[in-house]
Amino acid sequence: MEGLIGPAANLSGMRLMRIAALAGALALMSSLLAGGASVATAASARVTAGPPQDYMKTKGLTEARFDTARESTNVEMEDGTNIYVEVVRPKKKGRYGVILELSPYHGTLADRSGTRILPGPKKNGEAIGLAGYFAPRGYAVVFADLRGTGKSEGCLDHMGPKDQSDAKELVEWAAKQKWSDGRVGLTGHSYVGSTPQMAAAQNPKGLVTIVPSAGLAAMYHHEFQLGVPYFLQWAGPLFAYEQLAMERYLPGGDNQGGSPEGAACGWTQSAAVTGEAFFSGAETEWHRERDFRKGVTKSKVPMFLVHGVNDQAARIAATDWFIARKGRAGDKAWIGQWDHGSSRYPNSRTCLQSSPQECTEDQWTLALHAWFDRHLLQRRVDTGPPAEIFLNTGTVFTANEWPVEGTDTLKLYTEQGGSLNTRPADEGQDSYQADSRGFNNEFGTGNVTFETKPMKRDTLIVGVPKMQLTISVLGSPRIHVIPSLYDVDGNKTDRIGQAFCAIQPELRNGIDQPAPVIPAEVMQIGLTCMSQAHLVEKGHRLRLVIASSHPDKVPTFAEGAQITVYSGGKEGTRLDLPVVYKPKVYEDPFVPAV
Repeated sequence: MEGLIGPAANLSGMRLMRIAALAGALALMSSLLAGGASVATAASARVTAGPPQDYMKTKGLTEARFDTARESTNVEMEDGTNIYVEVVRPKKKGRYGVILELSPYHGTLADRSGTRILPGPKKNGEAIGLAGYFAPRGYAVVFADLRGTGKSEGCLDHMGPKDQSDAKELVEWAAKQKWSDGRVGLTGHSYVGSTPQMAAAQNPKGLVTIVPSAGLAAMYHHEFQLGVPYFLQWAGPLFAYEQLAMERYLPGGDNQGGSPEGAACGWTQSAAVTGEAFFSGAETEWHRERDFRKGVTKSKVPMFLVHGVNDQAARIAATDWFIARKGRAGDKAWIGQWDHGSSRYPNSRTCLQSSPQECTEDQWTLALHAWFDRHLLQRRVDTGPPAEIFLNTGTVFTANEWPVEGTDTLKLYTEQGGSLNTRPADEGQDSYQADSRGFNNEFGTGNVTFETKPMKRDTLIVGVPKMQLTISVLGSPRIHVIPSLYDVDGNKTDRIGQAFCAIQPELRNGIDQPAPVIPAEVMQIGLTCMSQAHLVEKGHRLRLVIASSHPDKVPTFAEGAQITVYSGGKEGTRLDLPVVYKPKVYEDPFVPAV
């Protein structure tokens, strides 16, 4: 089930195993903590994929040599709906590789030049985007307004079945045009970083690659983490996109004077139709219709995934579809510390948007350029290591796939009283009274905390952590339980990733199988947590905080319950962290423009 590594077990009467029988086996465990045993492991001697690529030095890229022209048209979909399209391509007759952007933001939050995904390159101080950068280099750049948005007809569909069908039709339309060489790639950021997955899942003829930045492949990931609503994004599918669809008809709007039939009909496709599940976080048919993870996972086209572990709008849990591809040959990933775009975006490897100076090249622009030259124009261009992971220390770890294979597992067991150890302790329990203050103060009241001793060596947490959460709830029929992980250096505390784990316990058997929480009954819940890429330096400590409110979550159910966390033996609460000990890391070749 979604987010679970195994069925949740309801344990009547906690009977936790003692460690005596396990002492011999546990003596072989690698300990990173002061006083623990130290054993050489395969991952500690891991060879990386070599230095990160300095894309400023990439050879053989296409050069700007074409004058360009822009034209617009309407493309009729199978159901008769007209989708508005603009094309920027070389004036010279010929057949060109196609870069397609499918967006609901054209004319409202974004232009039809692709500056949101490519903000770096500038001319006369203004960003030129995909159109201004790639069209002069021999590409046809196509901008299509999703139905019910921009200048397109129809009702807003929230990446539903009609949007998915449109994506397939538009890719195949672009591949057949007289100015197209039949090879189409998609890219975009945020919602527009989700439409490439939506298109790839339909297996359209002519699609040869996608480059999604900060996107998702299931609308559920835009709202919830196992039933716990995300702050700022939870209500987006309820009204934010409908507002955009309506704004285009207002004076000065992109579709002012256009046919108003589609102004408000998108409301009938919004998350409001999920009813009570909008609060419980349970998966509904509305979510299932907007879940194309299986299709995009199976897609055979090579993909370049870009995502930040601190993304506060499209959390990195939304990349589970890419993880399920299991390091497919030809894929590439950039995983970094960036957020969704409050400072530098889409990925903090581009020129500062606020920079007043000319900016023609940066790491992100040239990485994207190399990728499209190779896969759309079929040029022999170096696209760099398969996985480049940009760490919190400003260094880079590389690997032959994402998630990294061959990592060790650091098992950390909670102990009554607040310790976090590499060996299970005796059975015990710690309780807290849930409150909403963690929404504003992560270390306030309303939590229990467990902490390790100082780490003996640098330890890279890289990949997808798992957690066994053993708890009981008393005093509230519905509550949130939110474990978070922190890197502690003296008095300095650094949250690892934007978020870690979360569960609305009614969904412990799966997001589509809500079950009541029985007061005081012990539940053992297996969780798959968010992907991480964090280097914990020697001497630092790891802190696990379990609470019912968090700055990344809406505190809809954060009050009035007592949560007990059980420790000890195999059945107690523990973390399984994928780690590389003493990792080989490199200096980052990126020097941002200032």
